Amino acid sequence: MADLPETIGKYKVISIIAKGGMGTVYKALHPSLKREVILKKLTIRGNPAIRERFKREAQILLDLQNPYIVHMYDYFIEGSYHYIALEFVDGMSLDKVLKKQVVLPNQITMLIFLDACYALSYAHSKGIVHRDIKPGNLLISKRAGVKLADFGIASTDKESEDDLTQSGVTLGTPSYMPPEQFADSKSVDKRADIYAMGVMLYEMATGSKPFNGSLSPETVAQIQKGKYIPPEKLDKSISPVICRLIKKMIRPDPKKRYQDIAPIIKIVKKYLKEYDTRFLRENLARIILAGDKSFNVPKIEPKKHTGRKIALIASCVIAFFAGIFYLWNEGFIHKYLLRAYYTPLSVSITLPATASPQSDLPLRAFFFENDNEEIPEVKGSRRVFIPEENNNAQAVVYRTEPVYLRPGEYRIKVAAGPYVWWKSIRVEKKDAFAKLDLRSYTSRNITVHGTAIDADTGKEITSDTKFQVLSEGKWVSLDNFDKSRLKTAGVWKFKAVAKGYQEEIFSLLIDWYQDELFITALLHKKE
Repeated sequence: MADLPETIGKYKVISIIAKGGMGTVYKALHPSLKREVILKKLTIRGNPAIRERFKREAQILLDLQNPYIVHMYDYFIEGSYHYIALEFVDGMSLDKVLKKQVVLPNQITMLIFLDACYALSYAHSKGIVHRDIKPGNLLISKRAGVKLADFGIASTDKESEDDLTQSGVTLGTPSYMPPEQFADSKSVDKRADIYAMGVMLYEMATGSKPFNGSLSPETVAQIQKGKYIPPEKLDKSISPVICRLIKKMIRPDPKKRYQDIAPIIKIVKKYLKEYDTRFLRENLARIILAGDKSFNVPKIEPKKHTGRKIALIASCVIAFFAGIFYLWNEGFIHKYLLRAYYTPLSVSITLPATASPQSDLPLRAFFFENDNEEIPEVKGSRRVFIPEENNNAQAVVYRTEPVYLRPGEYRIKVAAGPYVWWKSIRVEKKDAFAKLDLRSYTSRNITVHGTAIDADTGKEITSDTKFQVLSEGKWVSLDNFDKSRLKTAGVWKFKAVAKGYQEEIFSLLIDWYQDELFITALLHKKE
Protein backbone atom coordinates (compact mmCIF):
# COMPACT_ATOMS: atom_id res chain seq x y z
CA MET A 1 0.00 0.00 0.00
CA ALA A 2 2.12 2.80 -1.36
CA ASP A 3 -0.40 5.45 -0.25
CA LEU A 4 -0.19 4.42 3.41
CA PRO A 5 2.62 6.25 5.21
CA GLU A 6 4.19 4.59 8.20
CA THR A 7 3.86 7.70 10.36
CA ILE A 8 2.36 11.14 10.13
CA GLY A 9 3.98 13.49 12.56
CA LYS A 10 4.21 11.67 15.86
CA TYR A 11 1.36 9.31 15.00
CA LYS A 12 1.81 5.76 13.77
CA VAL A 13 -0.59 5.18 10.87
CA ILE A 14 -2.72 2.01 11.03
CA SER A 15 -5.04 2.31 8.02
CA ILE A 16 -6.94 4.56 5.66
CA ILE A 17 -10.61 4.93 6.64
CA ALA A 18 -11.78 7.21 3.82
CA LYS A 19 -10.39 9.20 0.93
CA GLY A 20 -11.98 11.97 -1.10
CA GLY A 21 -11.34 15.04 -3.18
CA MET A 22 -10.68 17.30 -0.18
CA GLY A 23 -8.64 14.95 1.94
CA THR A 24 -7.91 11.60 3.53
CA VAL A 25 -8.97 10.12 6.87
CA TYR A 26 -6.53 7.81 8.63
CA LYS A 27 -6.73 5.58 11.65
CA ALA A 28 -3.57 6.03 13.70
CA LEU A 29 -2.05 5.44 17.13
CA HIS A 30 -1.27 8.22 19.60
CA PRO A 31 2.37 7.67 20.70
CA SER A 32 2.04 8.63 24.38
CA LEU A 33 -1.63 7.91 25.10
CA LYS A 34 -1.44 4.54 23.30
CA ARG A 35 -4.89 5.24 22.02
CA GLU A 36 -6.31 4.95 18.54
CA VAL A 37 -7.12 8.27 16.93
CA ILE A 38 -8.49 9.66 13.68
CA LEU A 39 -6.24 11.83 11.52
CA LYS A 40 -8.02 14.13 9.09
CA LYS A 41 -5.70 15.33 6.32
CA LEU A 42 -6.53 18.31 4.13
CA THR A 43 -5.14 17.59 0.65
CA ILE A 44 -6.51 20.59 -1.25
CA ARG A 45 -3.81 23.21 -1.59
CA GLY A 46 -3.94 26.70 -2.96
CA ASN A 47 -7.40 27.46 -1.56
CA PRO A 48 -7.03 29.74 1.50
CA ALA A 49 -10.77 29.68 2.29
CA ILE A 50 -10.87 25.87 2.60
CA ARG A 51 -7.65 25.87 4.61
CA GLU A 52 -9.09 28.47 6.99
CA ARG A 53 -12.33 26.48 7.27
CA PHE A 54 -10.27 23.40 8.23
CA LYS A 55 -8.39 25.42 10.80
CA ARG A 56 -11.66 26.87 12.09
CA GLU A 57 -12.99 23.34 12.71
CA ALA A 58 -9.95 22.66 14.89
CA GLN A 59 -10.47 25.91 16.78
CA ILE A 60 -14.15 25.08 17.36
CA LEU A 61 -13.39 21.56 18.58
CA LEU A 62 -10.74 22.93 20.91
CA ASP A 63 -13.52 24.81 22.75
CA LEU A 64 -15.87 21.82 22.86
CA GLN A 65 -14.81 19.57 25.73
CA ASN A 66 -17.92 17.50 26.21
CA PRO A 67 -18.60 13.74 26.54
CA TYR A 68 -21.22 13.91 23.76
CA ILE A 69 -18.88 15.57 21.24
CA VAL A 70 -15.88 13.98 19.49
CA HIS A 71 -12.72 15.12 21.28
CA MET A 72 -9.86 16.83 19.44
CA TYR A 73 -6.30 15.90 20.49
CA ASP A 74 -4.14 17.91 18.10
CA TYR A 75 -3.85 20.25 15.13
CA PHE A 76 -0.61 20.35 13.24
CA ILE A 77 1.04 21.00 9.87
CA GLU A 78 3.46 18.58 8.26
CA GLY A 79 5.01 19.59 4.99
CA SER A 80 2.33 21.42 3.06
CA TYR A 81 -0.56 19.51 4.61
CA HIS A 82 -2.82 20.35 7.57
CA TYR A 83 -3.99 17.65 10.01
CA ILE A 84 -6.50 17.31 12.85
CA ALA A 85 -6.14 14.44 15.36
CA LEU A 86 -9.55 13.38 16.70
CA GLU A 87 -10.97 10.85 19.11
CA PHE A 88 -11.57 7.45 17.46
CA VAL A 89 -15.10 6.18 18.14
CA ASP A 90 -15.04 2.42 17.80
CA GLY A 91 -18.49 1.70 16.42
CA MET A 92 -20.50 3.07 13.54
CA SER A 93 -22.32 6.18 12.43
CA LEU A 94 -26.08 6.47 12.80
CA ASP A 95 -26.65 6.42 9.04
CA LYS A 96 -25.06 2.96 8.87
CA VAL A 97 -27.18 1.83 11.81
CA LEU A 98 -30.33 2.98 9.99
CA LYS A 99 -29.20 1.33 6.77
CA LYS A 100 -29.10 -2.10 8.44
CA GLN A 101 -31.91 -1.68 11.02
CA VAL A 102 -34.13 0.61 8.86
CA VAL A 103 -36.28 1.58 11.85
CA LEU A 104 -35.30 1.87 15.50
CA PRO A 105 -37.67 1.26 18.44
CA ASN A 106 -39.16 4.46 19.82
CA GLN A 107 -37.30 4.12 23.10
CA ILE A 108 -33.85 3.61 21.55
CA THR A 109 -34.59 6.39 19.08
CA MET A 110 -35.24 8.75 21.97
CA LEU A 111 -32.12 7.57 23.82
CA ILE A 112 -29.87 8.41 20.82
CA PHE A 113 -31.80 11.62 20.25
CA LEU A 114 -31.33 12.73 23.87
CA ASP A 115 -27.55 12.28 23.72
CA ALA A 116 -27.45 14.28 20.47
CA CYS A 117 -29.53 16.99 22.17
CA TYR A 118 -27.01 17.15 25.02
CA ALA A 119 -24.21 17.65 22.47
CA LEU A 120 -26.11 20.42 20.70
CA SER A 121 -27.09 22.10 23.95
CA TYR A 122 -23.42 22.36 24.90
CA ALA A 123 -22.36 23.61 21.46
CA HIS A 124 -25.13 26.21 21.42
CA SER A 125 -24.07 27.40 24.87
CA LYS A 126 -20.66 28.14 23.33
CA GLY A 127 -22.25 30.17 20.53
CA ILE A 128 -21.66 27.43 17.93
CA VAL A 129 -24.23 26.33 15.31
CA HIS A 130 -23.35 22.96 13.72
CA ARG A 131 -25.27 23.52 10.43
CA ASP A 132 -24.78 19.91 9.27
CA ILE A 133 -26.74 17.71 11.69
CA LYS A 134 -27.41 14.36 10.06
CA PRO A 135 -27.10 10.64 10.92
CA GLY A 136 -23.68 10.45 9.23
CA ASN A 137 -22.30 12.92 11.77
CA LEU A 138 -23.58 11.05 14.81
CA LEU A 139 -21.19 8.29 15.94
CA ILE A 140 -22.23 5.44 18.24
CA SER A 141 -19.58 3.37 20.01
CA LYS A 142 -19.72 -0.34 20.83
CA ARG A 143 -20.54 0.71 24.39
CA ALA A 144 -23.52 2.71 23.08
CA GLY A 145 -21.90 6.08 23.66
CA VAL A 146 -23.26 8.71 21.26
CA LYS A 147 -21.03 11.54 20.01
CA LEU A 148 -21.58 14.39 17.59
CA ALA A 149 -18.85 14.86 14.97
CA ASP A 150 -17.81 16.96 11.94
CA PHE A 151 -17.95 20.66 12.76
CA GLY A 152 -16.44 21.45 9.35
CA ILE A 153 -19.12 23.96 8.35
CA ALA A 154 -20.11 25.05 11.85
CA SER A 155 -20.51 28.75 12.52
CA THR A 156 -19.73 30.68 15.67
CA ASP A 157 -20.86 33.97 17.09
CA LYS A 158 -17.46 35.31 15.92
CA GLU A 159 -18.09 34.30 12.29
CA SER A 160 -18.48 37.89 11.14
CA GLU A 161 -14.90 38.61 12.10
CA ASP A 162 -13.51 36.25 9.51
CA ASP A 163 -16.45 36.09 7.11
CA LEU A 164 -15.64 32.52 6.04
CA THR A 165 -19.21 31.96 4.93
CA GLN A 166 -20.35 34.44 2.30
CA SER A 167 -23.93 35.69 2.29
CA GLY A 168 -26.14 33.82 -0.17
CA VAL A 169 -23.97 30.65 -0.06
CA THR A 170 -25.69 27.32 0.65
CA LEU A 171 -23.87 24.90 2.96
CA GLY A 172 -25.23 21.69 4.46
CA THR A 173 -27.04 18.50 3.47
CA PRO A 174 -30.30 19.27 1.61
CA SER A 175 -32.48 16.60 3.27
CA TYR A 176 -31.78 18.07 6.71
CA MET A 177 -31.65 21.78 5.88
CA PRO A 178 -34.42 24.20 6.93
CA PRO A 179 -35.82 26.62 4.34
CA GLU A 180 -33.75 29.55 5.60
CA GLN A 181 -30.51 27.62 5.11
CA PHE A 182 -31.19 27.19 1.39
CA ALA A 183 -31.43 30.95 1.04
CA ASP A 184 -28.42 31.90 3.14
CA SER A 185 -26.31 29.55 5.29
CA LYS A 186 -24.47 32.46 6.89
CA SER A 187 -27.51 33.90 8.67
CA VAL A 188 -28.93 30.71 10.26
CA ASP A 189 -28.96 30.23 14.03
CA LYS A 190 -29.48 27.33 16.44
CA ARG A 191 -33.04 26.86 15.18
CA ALA A 192 -31.52 25.41 11.98
CA ASP A 193 -29.89 22.68 14.10
CA ILE A 194 -33.20 22.06 15.86
CA TYR A 195 -34.87 21.64 12.46
CA ALA A 196 -32.21 19.13 11.33
CA MET A 197 -32.60 17.22 14.63
CA GLY A 198 -36.32 16.93 13.93
CA VAL A 199 -35.62 15.50 10.45
CA MET A 200 -33.18 13.01 11.99
CA LEU A 201 -35.76 12.03 14.62
CA TYR A 202 -38.29 11.45 11.81
CA GLU A 203 -35.80 9.23 10.00
CA MET A 204 -34.98 7.14 13.08
CA ALA A 205 -38.66 6.62 13.90
CA THR A 206 -39.99 5.92 10.39
CA GLY A 207 -36.99 4.63 8.43
CA SER A 208 -37.39 7.35 5.79
CA LYS A 209 -36.74 11.06 5.39
CA PRO A 210 -39.58 13.61 5.28
CA PHE A 211 -37.96 15.16 2.17
CA ASN A 212 -35.69 13.60 -0.46
CA GLY A 213 -32.10 14.74 -0.81
CA SER A 214 -32.33 16.50 -4.15
CA LEU A 215 -32.07 20.23 -4.70
CA SER A 216 -34.89 20.20 -7.25
CA PRO A 217 -37.37 23.09 -7.21
CA GLU A 218 -40.14 20.64 -6.25
CA THR A 219 -38.23 19.42 -3.18
CA VAL A 220 -37.26 22.90 -2.09
CA ALA A 221 -40.93 23.99 -2.46
CA GLN A 222 -42.05 21.07 -0.26
CA ILE A 223 -39.49 21.99 2.38
CA GLN A 224 -40.54 25.64 2.29
CA LYS A 225 -44.20 24.70 2.72
CA GLY A 226 -43.48 21.98 5.26
CA LYS A 227 -45.33 19.34 3.23
CA TYR A 228 -44.43 15.82 4.34
CA ILE A 229 -46.20 12.63 5.37
CA PRO A 230 -46.88 12.76 9.13
CA PRO A 231 -44.92 10.00 10.92
CA GLU A 232 -48.05 8.49 12.52
CA LYS A 233 -49.46 7.80 9.04
CA LEU A 234 -46.38 5.78 8.16
CA ASP A 235 -46.41 3.86 11.45
CA LYS A 236 -49.25 4.08 13.98
CA SER A 237 -47.02 2.61 16.70
CA ILE A 238 -44.83 5.73 16.82
CA SER A 239 -45.24 7.48 20.15
CA PRO A 240 -47.41 10.64 20.09
CA VAL A 241 -44.58 12.35 22.01
CA ILE A 242 -42.22 11.75 19.08
CA CYS A 243 -44.83 12.88 16.56
CA ARG A 244 -45.44 16.13 18.45
CA LEU A 245 -41.72 16.82 18.72
CA ILE A 246 -41.19 16.27 14.99
CA LYS A 247 -44.16 18.43 14.04
CA LYS A 248 -42.87 21.43 15.97
CA MET A 249 -39.17 20.97 15.24
CA ILE A 250 -39.48 20.91 11.43
CA ARG A 251 -41.89 23.77 10.96
CA PRO A 252 -40.73 25.86 7.99
CA ASP A 253 -41.08 29.12 9.92
CA PRO A 254 -38.21 29.24 12.46
CA LYS A 255 -40.31 31.42 14.79
CA LYS A 256 -42.80 28.55 15.21
CA ARG A 257 -40.17 25.93 16.08
CA TYR A 258 -38.67 25.34 19.49
CA GLN A 259 -36.42 28.33 20.09
CA ASP A 260 -34.00 26.38 22.24
CA ILE A 261 -32.99 22.76 22.75
CA ALA A 262 -33.71 22.85 26.54
CA PRO A 263 -37.51 22.23 26.36
CA ILE A 264 -36.89 19.36 23.93
CA ILE A 265 -34.49 17.74 26.40
CA LYS A 266 -37.08 18.08 29.14
CA ILE A 267 -39.75 16.31 27.05
CA VAL A 268 -37.40 13.48 26.03
CA LYS A 269 -36.18 12.92 29.60
CA LYS A 270 -39.77 12.71 30.82
CA TYR A 271 -40.52 10.14 28.11
CA LEU A 272 -37.46 8.01 28.93
CA LYS A 273 -38.21 8.10 32.65
CA GLU A 274 -40.81 5.40 32.02
CA TYR A 275 -38.16 2.99 30.70
CA ASP A 276 -35.00 1.28 31.94
CA THR A 277 -32.34 3.34 30.12
CA ARG A 278 -29.66 0.81 31.06
CA PHE A 279 -31.60 -1.88 29.22
CA LEU A 280 -32.04 0.48 26.25
CA ARG A 281 -28.32 1.26 26.10
CA GLU A 282 -27.43 -2.44 26.35
CA ASN A 283 -29.57 -3.15 23.29
CA LEU A 284 -28.13 -0.17 21.43
CA ALA A 285 -24.68 -1.63 22.11
CA ARG A 286 -25.85 -5.00 20.74
CA ILE A 287 -27.02 -3.26 17.56
CA ILE A 288 -23.53 -1.80 17.09
CA LEU A 289 -21.75 -5.05 18.01
CA ALA A 290 -23.81 -6.92 15.41
CA GLY A 291 -21.85 -5.07 12.72
CA ASP A 292 -23.49 -5.11 9.29
CA LYS A 293 -26.11 -7.61 10.44
CA SER A 294 -29.43 -6.34 11.75
CA PHE A 295 -30.22 -7.02 15.39
CA ASN A 296 -33.67 -8.06 16.56
CA VAL A 297 -34.29 -5.80 19.56
CA PRO A 298 -36.37 -7.53 22.26
CA LYS A 299 -39.70 -6.04 23.26
CA ILE A 300 -39.26 -2.98 25.45
CA GLU A 301 -41.74 -2.63 28.30
CA PRO A 302 -42.24 0.37 30.59
CA LYS A 303 -40.90 0.19 34.12
CA LYS A 304 -43.12 -1.64 36.56
CA HIS A 305 -42.73 1.17 39.11
CA THR A 306 -43.09 -1.27 41.98
CA GLY A 307 -42.05 1.34 44.52
CA ARG A 308 -44.51 3.85 43.11
CA LYS A 309 -47.30 1.28 43.15
CA ILE A 310 -46.51 0.33 46.74
CA ALA A 311 -46.52 4.00 47.73
CA LEU A 312 -49.82 4.51 45.90
CA ILE A 313 -51.40 1.47 47.56
CA ALA A 314 -50.07 2.60 50.95
CA SER A 315 -51.51 6.07 50.37
CA CYS A 316 -54.87 4.59 49.43
CA VAL A 317 -54.87 2.36 52.52
CA ILE A 318 -53.95 5.29 54.76
CA ALA A 319 -56.62 7.45 53.13
CA PHE A 320 -59.16 4.64 53.54
CA PHE A 321 -58.49 4.17 57.24
CA ALA A 322 -58.30 7.95 57.76
CA GLY A 323 -61.73 8.17 56.16
CA ILE A 324 -63.04 5.37 58.35
CA PHE A 325 -61.56 7.10 61.42
CA TYR A 326 -63.17 10.40 60.42
CA LEU A 327 -66.55 8.78 59.76
CA TRP A 328 -66.33 6.89 63.06
CA ASN A 329 -65.42 10.00 65.05
CA GLU A 330 -68.09 12.08 63.36
CA GLY A 331 -70.67 9.40 64.08
CA PHE A 332 -71.65 8.64 60.48
CA ILE A 333 -70.91 4.93 60.84
CA HIS A 334 -72.88 4.72 64.07
CA LYS A 335 -75.72 6.79 62.62
CA TYR A 336 -76.17 4.90 59.37
CA LEU A 337 -74.55 1.47 59.76
CA LEU A 338 -74.66 0.72 63.47
CA ARG A 339 -77.78 2.61 64.46
CA ALA A 340 -79.40 -0.54 65.85
CA TYR A 341 -76.56 -0.92 68.37
CA TYR A 342 -75.71 2.69 69.27
CA THR A 343 -77.78 5.59 70.65
CA PRO A 344 -76.96 9.25 69.94
CA LEU A 345 -76.54 11.33 73.11
CA SER A 346 -76.35 15.14 73.07
CA VAL A 347 -75.54 17.36 76.03
CA SER A 348 -76.77 20.92 76.48
CA ILE A 349 -75.85 23.65 78.98
CA THR A 350 -78.10 26.57 79.73
CA LEU A 351 -76.46 29.76 80.99
CA PRO A 352 -78.08 33.05 81.96
CA ALA A 353 -78.63 35.68 79.27
CA THR A 354 -75.86 37.75 80.84
CA ALA A 355 -73.33 35.11 79.75
CA SER A 356 -71.47 36.01 76.56
CA PRO A 357 -71.93 33.60 73.59
CA GLN A 358 -68.44 34.70 72.43
CA SER A 359 -66.92 33.79 75.77
CA ASP A 360 -63.33 32.52 75.65
CA LEU A 361 -64.13 29.96 78.32
CA PRO A 362 -63.62 26.41 76.98
CA LEU A 363 -66.69 24.25 77.50
CA ARG A 364 -66.14 20.52 77.07
CA ALA A 365 -67.98 17.30 77.84
CA PHE A 366 -66.39 13.94 78.73
CA PHE A 367 -68.20 10.60 78.77
CA PHE A 368 -67.37 7.70 81.08
CA GLU A 369 -68.68 4.19 81.50
CA ASN A 370 -70.32 3.57 84.83
CA ASP A 371 -69.74 -0.16 85.15
CA ASN A 372 -66.77 -0.42 87.52
CA GLU A 373 -64.70 1.54 90.02
CA GLU A 374 -62.22 2.87 87.47
CA ILE A 375 -64.93 4.50 85.32
CA PRO A 376 -63.03 4.39 82.00
CA GLU A 377 -63.54 7.19 79.49
CA VAL A 378 -65.34 6.29 76.29
CA LYS A 379 -62.74 6.56 73.50
CA GLY A 380 -63.26 9.32 70.95
CA SER A 381 -66.21 10.76 72.86
CA ARG A 382 -64.89 14.15 73.97
CA ARG A 383 -67.02 17.01 72.71
CA VAL A 384 -66.82 20.80 72.61
CA PHE A 385 -69.94 22.86 73.32
CA ILE A 386 -71.15 25.14 70.53
CA PRO A 387 -73.64 27.99 71.14
CA GLU A 388 -77.00 27.48 69.46
CA GLU A 389 -78.08 29.98 66.82
CA ASN A 390 -81.55 30.59 68.26
CA ASN A 391 -80.49 31.86 71.69
CA ASN A 392 -82.96 34.32 73.20
CA ALA A 393 -82.93 37.13 75.72
CA GLN A 394 -83.59 34.80 78.67
CA ALA A 395 -80.71 32.33 78.29
CA VAL A 396 -77.67 31.21 76.30
CA VAL A 397 -77.70 27.53 75.35
CA TYR A 398 -74.66 25.49 74.31
CA ARG A 399 -74.93 22.02 72.77
CA THR A 400 -72.51 19.23 71.80
CA GLU A 401 -72.50 17.13 68.67
CA PRO A 402 -74.02 13.70 69.48
CA VAL A 403 -71.91 10.93 70.97
CA TYR A 404 -72.95 7.40 69.98
CA LEU A 405 -73.10 5.04 72.94
CA ARG A 406 -74.33 1.52 73.54
CA PRO A 407 -77.33 1.32 75.92
CA GLY A 408 -76.19 1.38 79.54
CA GLU A 409 -75.25 3.66 82.41
CA TYR A 410 -72.76 6.51 81.93
CA ARG A 411 -71.39 9.54 83.71
CA ILE A 412 -70.91 12.87 82.00
CA LYS A 413 -68.29 15.38 83.13
CA VAL A 414 -68.80 18.94 81.95
CA ALA A 415 -65.78 21.20 82.39
CA ALA A 416 -66.11 24.97 82.15
CA GLY A 417 -62.72 26.46 82.95
CA PRO A 418 -62.06 25.74 86.65
CA TYR A 419 -65.60 24.48 87.23
CA VAL A 420 -66.67 20.85 86.85
CA TRP A 421 -70.14 19.27 86.95
CA TRP A 422 -70.84 15.54 86.97
CA LYS A 423 -74.09 13.99 85.87
CA SER A 424 -75.15 10.33 85.79
CA ILE A 425 -77.38 9.18 82.95
CA ARG A 426 -78.90 6.01 81.61
CA VAL A 427 -78.88 5.55 77.83
CA GLU A 428 -81.67 3.52 76.23
CA LYS A 429 -82.17 2.64 72.56
CA LYS A 430 -84.00 5.86 71.75
CA ASP A 431 -82.23 9.19 71.32
CA ALA A 432 -80.88 10.53 74.59
CA PHE A 433 -80.41 14.09 75.88
CA ALA A 434 -78.58 15.33 78.96
CA LYS A 435 -79.31 18.86 80.14
CA LEU A 436 -77.49 21.06 82.63
CA ASP A 437 -79.09 24.34 83.72
CA LEU A 438 -76.35 26.44 85.28
CA ARG A 439 -78.27 29.67 85.68
CA SER A 440 -78.46 29.19 89.43
CA TYR A 441 -74.69 28.82 89.70
CA THR A 442 -73.71 31.89 87.76
CA SER A 443 -74.00 34.70 90.28
CA ARG A 444 -70.84 34.82 92.44
CA ASN A 445 -68.98 37.43 94.43
CA ILE A 446 -66.04 39.08 92.67
CA THR A 447 -62.67 39.47 94.37
CA VAL A 448 -60.73 42.46 93.01
CA HIS A 449 -56.91 42.78 93.11
CA GLY A 450 -55.57 46.22 92.11
CA THR A 451 -52.01 47.13 91.09
CA ALA A 452 -50.71 50.54 89.91
CA ILE A 453 -47.52 51.29 87.95
CA ASP A 454 -45.81 54.60 87.17
CA ALA A 455 -45.90 54.80 83.34
CA ASP A 456 -42.60 56.73 83.16
CA THR A 457 -40.42 54.88 85.68
CA GLY A 458 -42.14 51.47 85.83
CA LYS A 459 -42.15 51.73 89.63
CA GLU A 460 -45.07 50.18 91.50
CA ILE A 461 -47.20 52.83 93.23
CA THR A 462 -50.06 50.64 94.49
CA SER A 463 -49.73 51.87 98.08
CA ASP A 464 -50.30 55.45 96.89
CA THR A 465 -53.26 54.54 94.70
CA LYS A 466 -56.94 54.23 95.56
CA PHE A 467 -59.20 51.94 93.53
CA GLN A 468 -62.85 52.94 93.25
CA VAL A 469 -65.99 51.29 91.86
CA LEU A 470 -68.96 53.05 90.24
CA SER A 471 -72.12 52.27 92.20
CA GLU A 472 -75.48 53.94 91.62
CA GLY A 473 -73.83 56.78 89.70
CA LYS A 474 -71.18 57.49 92.34
CA TRP A 475 -67.51 56.49 92.67
CA VAL A 476 -67.00 54.57 95.91
CA SER A 477 -63.67 53.40 97.33
CA LEU A 478 -63.31 49.61 97.16
CA ASP A 479 -62.09 49.67 100.76
CA ASN A 480 -65.47 51.03 101.89
CA PHE A 481 -67.68 49.21 99.38
CA ASP A 482 -69.90 46.27 100.39
CA LYS A 483 -68.07 43.39 98.66
CA SER A 484 -71.18 41.23 98.66
CA ARG A 485 -72.69 43.57 96.10
CA LEU A 486 -69.89 42.84 93.55
CA LYS A 487 -71.44 40.03 91.53
CA THR A 488 -70.48 38.24 88.31
CA ALA A 489 -72.46 38.42 85.06
CA GLY A 490 -72.58 42.17 84.62
CA VAL A 491 -70.71 45.34 83.64
CA TRP A 492 -68.63 47.09 86.31
CA LYS A 493 -66.54 50.24 86.16
CA PHE A 494 -63.38 50.70 88.23
CA LYS A 495 -61.09 53.72 88.59
CA ALA A 496 -57.47 54.04 89.75
CA VAL A 497 -56.72 57.38 91.50
CA ALA A 498 -53.27 58.58 92.69
CA LYS A 499 -52.13 62.06 93.71
CA GLY A 500 -50.22 63.80 90.92
CA TYR A 501 -51.34 61.21 88.31
CA GLN A 502 -54.05 61.13 85.70
CA GLU A 503 -56.99 58.85 86.57
CA GLU A 504 -57.51 55.59 84.64
CA ILE A 505 -60.99 54.06 84.25
CA PHE A 506 -61.73 50.42 83.41
CA SER A 507 -65.15 49.43 82.04
CA LEU A 508 -65.36 45.61 82.26
CA LEU A 509 -67.91 42.98 81.30
CA ILE A 510 -67.60 40.32 83.97
CA ASP A 511 -68.80 36.95 82.67
CA TRP A 512 -70.54 34.44 84.88
CA TYR A 513 -67.44 32.39 85.66
CA GLN A 514 -64.99 35.32 86.19
CA ASP A 515 -65.10 35.64 89.96
CA GLU A 516 -61.54 36.89 90.55
CA LEU A 517 -60.46 40.12 88.85
CA PHE A 518 -56.91 41.49 88.52
CA ILE A 519 -56.54 45.14 87.45
CA THR A 520 -53.17 46.69 86.59
CA ALA A 521 -53.31 50.46 86.06
CA LEU A 522 -50.56 52.26 84.12
CA LEU A 523 -50.72 55.82 85.47
CA HIS A 524 -49.25 58.90 83.77
CA LYS A 525 -48.14 61.94 85.73
CA LYS A 526 -50.09 65.12 85.28
CA GLU A 527 -48.38 67.81 83.24
